[in-house]
Amino acid sequence: MSQCRWLAEYAAALTSVRSALVLFLFGGLTLGALPAAAQQCEGASEITRLGEANRFTPPVTDQEGLQALFVDHRDEMLALLGEANWSGDAADLFAAVAAWRGVTSTTFESGQRIQWMFFRERGATPTVGTNLCWAGDEAFPAWEIRLESNGRWYSMIVPKVCGNLALLAEQPLPKVTLDLDIGGLSCTDKTFDFQSSCTDGTASVTVKLPDGSEEAAGVGNVSFPFEDEGDFTVTARCIADTSRGDRLEDSMSRTIAVGCPNCEIKAEPAEVALGQSSLLTVVAEAGHGARVTGVTLDGEALASPYTKEMTHAGADAFTHKAMVETNAGQTAECSTGMKVAPTVTMSIEPDRVLTGQTAVVSVVPENGNGAPVTVALDGQPLAEPYERAVVHGTDGEYTHTATVENAGGSSETSATMKVDRRWTLLPTLSSLSGDDVHISMLGPDTRDRLKACVDGVGIGFSAEYRLSYPVGIMFGGNTINCEADWYLHPGGRTGHSSVDVEMKKFFVGLNVHLTRPGSRVDWWLGPLVAQLDYSTPSFVTEGIDGVSVDAVYSPEWPGETVLGANMGLKIPFKRDCPVGLYLGAFWLDSSMKAKSEEIRGADEALAPGFELRKTPVYVNAGISFEF
Repeated sequence: MSQCRWLAEYAAALTSVRSALVLFLFGGLTLGALPAAAQQCEGASEITRLGEANRFTPPVTDQEGLQALFVDHRDEMLALLGEANWSGDAADLFAAVAAWRGVTSTTFESGQRIQWMFFRERGATPTVGTNLCWAGDEAFPAWEIRLESNGRWYSMIVPKVCGNLALLAEQPLPKVTLDLDIGGLSCTDKTFDFQSSCTDGTASVTVKLPDGSEEAAGVGNVSFPFEDEGDFTVTARCIADTSRGDRLEDSMSRTIAVGCPNCEIKAEPAEVALGQSSLLTVVAEAGHGARVTGVTLDGEALASPYTKEMTHAGADAFTHKAMVETNAGQTAECSTGMKVAPTVTMSIEPDRVLTGQTAVVSVVPENGNGAPVTVALDGQPLAEPYERAVVHGTDGEYTHTATVENAGGSSETSATMKVDRRWTLLPTLSSLSGDDVHISMLGPDTRDRLKACVDGVGIGFSAEYRLSYPVGIMFGGNTINCEADWYLHPGGRTGHSSVDVEMKKFFVGLNVHLTRPGSRVDWWLGPLVAQLDYSTPSFVTEGIDGVSVDAVYSPEWPGETVLGANMGLKIPFKRDCPVGLYLGAFWLDSSMKAKSEEIRGADEALAPGFELRKTPVYVNAGISFEF
């Protein structure tokens, strides 16, 4: 059928003038009415044929042909796009075809509507037809171009048989907005705020947690709860489905660093005594993604490293508060307790006594301008003036402890006193030092020399009673058997004799102890008064050179009361043991005297008189027993 015949038949079929006015001639199209597509195409001009005289270009069957269409007919197409009032950007369309982006081969089914289509009126003049519908018997192959431009989505087709560019569908692109307000972070409520919106689509919001998991969130104004700190990524999506089955999506993601400040106050040390200082350190943590902008301690701003030396004038319990601020506008507060304990001193007077003697323990508490204190001595309350007399009935070292306490803590101190035993028993062995003594001659024969040797050993017993720690009275006695050997040379004849002389000593003295308190040894010295008594034996001289000496001597050994000195040292077998080793010495201001008259023997030989003098020095050793 010719073009003219087709138009004539179609014109005859129209029943109204209005219908005739909407008739357009399309290059390569044939309009008609098909019962199967009638309902779908109701209200639109129906197209039943393609590829005839009103076509825009010859067929475009491949990629090169389609791309050539947009190059060769660029100006015409730009003019027609303007005539069609297309809201997109022509540059986006031409770029999509040139890049072969969003271009697919499709089949256009009967009954589908077309918003507008390019054609050539009578094969010559380019024009645009609108509100059309394909009503052909069969689907036709076409190139479909889907693109986004100027905020809208478009679906266009180019029938392969005629090159007529047509707009099938368009719709606005979904638009999403998302705003994370860092000021909406609340570390108190453990939430952060965000706001999202979706235009021309269906909205959804997800939040990716720091551990990588995701949670769905609400749309609009949302306060999202959190437990852990870290980076939270909020993603808002706006999704719309197109008439061509495409899913359009606009999404936006924002990440917020969720971090809450934290602080801790460390006091090193946390408990001090009055007058001591403590170093307070504020450990400030800004939290994830934030930084510390300010730290205060008790209202005073601190600079990094946020430390302060703290001293209190009174003993009490104190609380120090700190605040940490971050650049995110978040704050954290913390506090710590610091205790300042009162101090205490004590003394014992005297600190060394004997059993049964009294000492006074004095306690001096100090709390500055702090809280009142309670004082105890050896666990028992002690009232002002904080003194107590103590008496110990047994010997030893005694430690008394004083405690002072208030809200700031407690302090204690101790003092030690020594209680000594009063009595000491000293059984001893004594030795009288021996040496050679020249005997003075009383007779006229001075050419001859007399010689004597005096020494001896014995036993003794003494005791001491301590009047006070440094002073004691010592008394006792001993007996020593002294051996005297005589060598006589009267008249050139030699004689020899020996005799044992018993010397007894009784004394009383005052000991002054020189050891310091707590010393393991006890050393003393002091004056004494002694009574010395001697036995008075007689002895006969025997010749030792074969010549008899018939002289008989009766020396006089007078006793006497003398002054002397005593020195001793006690070393206990172990500390505070009542038994120990005793070493001592006595010196007496006396002469051990023996005196005789001159005697003539039977042979008329002269036995001269003589006088012996020796100063006794005793050395003692024994065991000491204290009780």
